[in-house]
Amino acid sequence: MPNRKGYFTKNEMMDTGATCFIPDAAGSLTGRWYGSMPEDGIALTRKRCAELGAPVKDREDAIAFIYRVEIKDEYRYVPFYHRQIEELNCKKINHLEDRVLQRKVRNKTEANHE
Repeated sequence: MPNRKGYFTKNEMMDTGATCFIPDAAGSLTGRWYGSMPEDGIALTRKRCAELGAPVKDREDAIAFIYRVEIKDEYRYVPFYHRQIEELNCKKINHLEDRVLQRKVRNKTEANHE
């Protein structure tokens, strides 16, 4: 059962079968992915989904987890949820989210032309 923040323990995360990212160190952007992410859309936290107008539904499964090194209890796995660009309020997305979404749209377009 996730804690009040919605974070999972290692066993809970593993039971989902979702992809997981383990960073090399706290705050690191490098590390290792276990599993693969969907080709399209973007992975967002529960809070960010709500901020962008696409809240997480009851019993919606996370598509990925990120291990938070700096958290000192057993609930260290933060869930991320899949969203398509059409679901989001595009006026509220930041430049990094826009970059991810545009890259995925471009990759999808290129794949369709091959």
